[in-house]
Amino acid sequence: MSFGGLYISISGIYANKKSLDTISHNISNVNNPNYVRQRVTHAERRYSTTGDLKLQTGTGVNVQEIRQIRDEFLDIKLRREMATFGYYNAKSEILGEVEDIFDGGFQEVMDDFWNGWTELSKEPDSLTIRGLLHENATAFTTTVNHMSTQLDNLQYNLNKEMLNKTEEVNKTLKDISGLNKSIKLAESYGENISANDYRDSRNAALDRLSQLIPITHYENKYGEEVVSLHGKDLVNGDYLNPIEVRLNDKGHGEIYWSDTGEPMDLKGLGELGGYIDARDKSVVEYKDRLNIMVKTIANKINEIHITGVGLDNTSVLKFFEFDVNDKNNIAANIKVNPELKDFNKIAASKTGDKGDGEIAKAILDLREKTIFGKYNFEDPNKITEPGTITADGFYRDLILNLGLEREQARSMAENQTMLIRQIDERRKEISSVSLDEEMADMLKYQHSYIANSRVINAIDEMMDQVINRMGVVGR
Repeated sequence: MSFGGLYISISGIYANKKSLDTISHNISNVNNPNYVRQRVTHAERRYSTTGDLKLQTGTGVNVQEIRQIRDEFLDIKLRREMATFGYYNAKSEILGEVEDIFDGGFQEVMDDFWNGWTELSKEPDSLTIRGLLHENATAFTTTVNHMSTQLDNLQYNLNKEMLNKTEEVNKTLKDISGLNKSIKLAESYGENISANDYRDSRNAALDRLSQLIPITHYENKYGEEVVSLHGKDLVNGDYLNPIEVRLNDKGHGEIYWSDTGEPMDLKGLGELGGYIDARDKSVVEYKDRLNIMVKTIANKINEIHITGVGLDNTSVLKFFEFDVNDKNNIAANIKVNPELKDFNKIAASKTGDKGDGEIAKAILDLREKTIFGKYNFEDPNKITEPGTITADGFYRDLILNLGLEREQARSMAENQTMLIRQIDERRKEISSVSLDEEMADMLKYQHSYIANSRVINAIDEMMDQVINRMGVVGR
């Protein structure tokens, strides 16, 4: 046994100690959801060649690397599905808020309004019934004013949330860029050094980023993560390309590439894409439909009311007033004609006779007439198939479409949740820490450590025997 045996055992002790340290690190992170278990890879050291026969002698073991046990394919697959989940989950929640706005008793208010005209057509000279009609009409306008305000507030809040999500995206990109530098610096000190804890933090950031925007990514030869959006780099080494936000004339944030200034299209993916589409499409669509409904009902009633006569012989008065110049927000400013606070001025009669309720009846008949066309989703300013839907039918169609759209978004979000859970469980089966497995490995490396220690002790005793005890007989 030569000194080479001592070096071999020392290398074994070092390798086993590194394995035990790694196992200890795994166990200490057993409850860390972002942690990926690590394993030490041992490899034989280069051989020593001696003598004329060029005999090769082993020189021990090296720690080749400390690697993470993970399946990168599952990471990529999970993050691709998370972008779809983020979009539909955000859209489902927002459509739920829109649904709450429209389901807040509006149908009951409309019923009371029409019932007011029913009663007035029966007793056109009753001031009490006229007063109830005026009260119901005021409730109708107040309700649609409030609904319009709620939709405006929702759009404002969505814009605010969109700006927050953009800020979160940029912060996450900056964090990934910083972790890239830390990993590159740490691993530059030696081939066997792995900055795996930094990688865990970076992978957690990538998981969150993939839910916000639809990214693709890969790790380059320097250990840096290259993150792209639709083929354009967001992070690449020291290069950082955050999202730029510009406010339009409505005060709404729009996203652009900071390097080129071109508009950024998320193509209906990610939480950020969900908030932008909900703000610019979904809420706008239902605001348009509310305005179309209110405008059509108001105009049709006004057309009939101006042809009637009040109890005081007042004529040519509109029942509703609204700002005709604000065509896109009629629901927000419609009101009952202030002159009709004098209930005598409400026109129920066509001839002026107190018992004549023809105008009231004609207005009531509007409820059963097909005064609406189908809503054109491609161009809200155009109504297809005019004269096919009643007022109640238009509202029911609105509610039905809203419910179906929300259910579709919710169903997509739930399906994505199940798919993500399945992928994540498979990922955890590979990457999470198993205490049983770690304890088994700990015993294995402890025994190996002890065995190498015993070899060193044996060599030490042999050397002591040779150096201190041989050749001393007869002194």
